[in-house]
Amino acid sequence: MTKIMENDKSHLLRDEVTGDWVVVAPKRRLRPDGIKNDKRRDPFDVVHLKKESIIASYGRGEKKMVVVENLFPIFHPRQEVLGRQEIIVEGQRIMRFWDCGASRITSLLDAFSKRFLVLRRDKMIKYLQAFKNEGVEAGASQPHPHSQIFALSFVPERLRDEAKRRRSALKRLKMTSHAHALSLAVVDRIIYSDKLVVAFANPAGRFAYEVRILPRRRIDNLTETTPAERRALAKALHSLLPLMKKRKFSYNFFFH
Repeated sequence: MTKIMENDKSHLLRDEVTGDWVVVAPKRRLRPDGIKNDKRRDPFDVVHLKKESIIASYGRGEKKMVVVENLFPIFHPRQEVLGRQEIIVEGQRIMRFWDCGASRITSLLDAFSKRFLVLRRDKMIKYLQAFKNEGVEAGASQPHPHSQIFALSFVPERLRDEAKRRRSALKRLKMTSHAHALSLAVVDRIIYSDKLVVAFANPAGRFAYEVRILPRRRIDNLTETTPAERRALAKALHSLLPLMKKRKFSYNFFFH
C-alpha cells in the first residue's frame, strides 16, 4: 500500500496490485449508529437540528429537505483529501424510502440539483456525487431517511480510466456515449420507460439487480435536467421500490 497522508485525519491509500484508491477516515468510527440502537434520540429529527448547523432547506412538511454538514466527514476543505460532504435530511419522521411517494423523491432530486449548483461554484471542486444508502448491508447507520453529497477536489481514478476506455470504444463504434448507453435499454431489460427517461437492468452491471436510469435527452448532469425530467426520474426510481420492499433489499443509488 502507498499512503498519501500519515495522521489521524482522512487520507488516501493505493493498492499497488489493483491500483484502487481507498479513502481512510479514522474519525468515522465515532459516528452514532442509530440502526443498531434505535432507542437513542434521532440525530436527524428536524426539531433537534441546531439552526447554525443548517446550510439550506427546501420545501415544506414531509417534502422538506434540510441540508447540514456531515459531523463525521470523509473529506475536509482544509486537508490534502480536499472536499466537502453534506447530508440532506429527508422529511420530519422516520420512514423507509420505499414508502415514499414520487413527489417526495422529486423534492429530493430538486435538492440534489440545487446543492450541485451551489457546490460547483467552488473552483476547487472537480467531481460531485449525490447518493443514498439504506439498510445495514449498504452501510447505512441512521434510520431517519437521508442522503449525502460528496464534492471532491479530484476525479476518482476509476472514473478517469473508465472515461478513457469509453472514448476509445465509442470512437470504434462511431457512437456518442449517450447513444451507446441508450442502446443497452433493449425491450427485455426495460423496467420503466416514458418520453423523458428510461430505466433498465444493466447488462454489464457490477452488482446484482443493478439498474441504470437515463434521461433520453443528452445532458451532462442533474443540474441540466428540467423540472419535468426530474419528475420523470423520480417516477422511474419510484417504480423500483415495490420489488425492493418485497425483497427487503439494502441498496445504494447515486447521481453524478
